[in-house]
Amino acid sequence: MSVMDKDFSMLGNPNEQKGLLFAFHFSEKNRGHYQTVPDYQAIAAGDGFWWVHAHLTDTRCREWISSQEWLTDEAREILLSHELHDRVETNEGQLAGVFVDAKLDFDGEDEEMAELRFVLADRILLTGRRRSLRSVENTSIAIERGKAIESPLELLEEIVDREADYMAKAASDLGHAVDAIEDKIMAGYVNDARAQTPRVRRHAIKLHRQMSRLLVLFRRVERAPATRLPADLRDAAGRIAQRLESIYQEVHSSQDRARLLQDEVSAYLANETNKQLYVLSMLTALFLPATLVSGFFGMNTKGLPFAEDDYGFWYAFGIAAVAALLTYLALAYILRQRSVE
Repeated sequence: MSVMDKDFSMLGNPNEQKGLLFAFHFSEKNRGHYQTVPDYQAIAAGDGFWWVHAHLTDTRCREWISSQEWLTDEAREILLSHELHDRVETNEGQLAGVFVDAKLDFDGEDEEMAELRFVLADRILLTGRRRSLRSVENTSIAIERGKAIESPLELLEEIVDREADYMAKAASDLGHAVDAIEDKIMAGYVNDARAQTPRVRRHAIKLHRQMSRLLVLFRRVERAPATRLPADLRDAAGRIAQRLESIYQEVHSSQDRARLLQDEVSAYLANETNKQLYVLSMLTALFLPATLVSGFFGMNTKGLPFAEDDYGFWYAFGIAAVAALLTYLALAYILRQRSVE
């Protein structure tokens, strides 16, 4: 059973009364166990460290965060604000930030994104969300299964790694989708490719935007001055950014390929349309003289040529056929001259 499936209110867990989703205490052998969150003085004086995950839409949780005097003003503002932009701030030894994460749906297939907010302090990692997040769920499951975590910084890196795993899988699926479209174009199934290409391009653009946001954020942390951020934090950001860089390049390549395939499909369809218009124009040009002749001999007036002749119909038909033939020869000559030029 995952941590999202636990009914803490049924268990009488005091964390639920504060609007907190769960709290892990890492102590013996760096393994996490569910515990009730004590006050910060007890956390600072105790052993190990804590991971506290908050439900930011719960009024009780927002009141609890507001009452935590150990939080800096910047950290509290980041946790409680509705800002959607990626952000990292550091003050008084606390690192606080917001970054994009994959929203977790009940069937696990939702591609929407949400924001994970966090505060990294000496003995605690406080995270918060407004919608269920995939990386938090996967990290909590790994901890339940016995994964050892040595520090709050390593825990934050683990959460981001879980997000990177999702991004890597999404990038791989995107590449396979582009390959499938390319194969259909090469096999001549352009209409099938035409129906799938816009959807793949939309997904590529969305994934590329998300990856660029994450990459820029952790590159910013990696390149921060040494006086602002400790070396271990900048090293962790560098490792995360290096992994995100490879995924970003894969997504960027798939996005470029998807755009080129859409251009190729559009060019093919435009060429097919031009061919159809050319045939239609040629037929119109060929039948125009015959239509003119038939319209002329179809007038209900006296004195028409061949009106009293027994072979008048065939004379008129011959004139129409000769006019169409001369028009065809004239068009063929003009097109041949243009091709020579």
